[in-house]
Amino acid sequence: MNTVDLLILGNVNVDLILGPLDEWPQEGTERLVNQMQWRVGGNAGNAALACAALGTRTLTVSTVGDDLPGRWIKEQLPLDMTHWLPSEEPTSVSVAVTHPNGERSFITHLGHLNTLHWTDLKPHLPHCRAVLLAGAFLTPALRAEYPEVLRHFQAQGSQVAVDFGWPDGGFTPEVQAEVREWLPFVHHLLINELEAQHLSRQASTAEALRTLGAQLHPQGTVVIKCGARGVVAQYQGKQYAQSAPTVTVLDSVGAGDTWNAAYLHALLTGREIENALAYAVNVASTAISTQPRVFPPRE
Repeated sequence: MNTVDLLILGNVNVDLILGPLDEWPQEGTERLVNQMQWRVGGNAGNAALACAALGTRTLTVSTVGDDLPGRWIKEQLPLDMTHWLPSEEPTSVSVAVTHPNGERSFITHLGHLNTLHWTDLKPHLPHCRAVLLAGAFLTPALRAEYPEVLRHFQAQGSQVAVDFGWPDGGFTPEVQAEVREWLPFVHHLLINELEAQHLSRQASTAEALRTLGAQLHPQGTVVIKCGARGVVAQYQGKQYAQSAPTVTVLDSVGAGDTWNAAYLHALLTGREIENALAYAVNVASTAISTQPRVFPPRE
C-alpha cells in the first residue's frame, strides 16, 4: 500500500469488559457480574475497528505478541488494513470494569505496547494524508519518540490527529510541559472534558477550549468530547457545538475512539467541520446504543 488516507499508530490491545460493578470487592473477596465481552480494544484498536466499518482507506501498524490473544486479535482486523510486527512481550490486555452510572475503570498490562518503537515502525509506514496518534500514555517507548514522530509527519505534509488518553499519575506539571511541546504540530486535538481541563489547567470547558486552541498548529482544531452532552470545538478562533441525541447506552467503552474515527473519516471524505462533528456524534451515539455495535453503511 503506497499511500493511505489515514494511518493509525498507538495502543491496539485486547479488552476484557466486565460489569456492571456497583462497588469494588474487598481484598480476599469475590463479586459476580452478569456481563462480559472480549474484543479488540485500546484507543487505536477501537478507531481501527470503526474505520474498517466506515470504509476509511486506512492502515494500522502495531506490534503484537506471539500468544493466544495476539493470534486472536490479528484475525479481527482486515489483513489489508493492518501490518503486524512481532513482539517478544505478551499481548497487552485491558480489563474494563463498567459501573451502573455508565462510568468505567481500567486496569491494563502493557505487554507488547512496551515494544512499540518508532525505529521499528517507520520502515513500514506508507505516505498518508492524516495520521492518528492514539494512546500515547500507554505506548511509553513511542511516546518518548513523539518529537521525532511529529517532525516526520510535518515534513511529509500529513495532518496529525492526537488522542493521548489519561496519563498514569495524572497531568503533572512535567506531563503538561511534555504535551505542550507536541501541540504546535497537532492539527486535530481530540480529547475528553476531564483531560482538557487538567491539561490546560482551566476549570471550565470553555476556557480549556480557548487555551488549548491557541497552542495548536495554526490550522489546528481542538475538539472536546463531553459525553452525553456532545462535543465542542474551536477552529481558527471560531467555536462550534454539537449536541448528542438521547440514547440508551448499552456499552460506552471506546465511544471516544469511535468518535475520532468517524470525525477523521468525515473530514477525509470532504465534509466541513460542522458536518464532520455532527456525523461523528451520530456514529458514536449509534455505536454505544447497539449490541453488537452498528455503524452507518459505508459511503
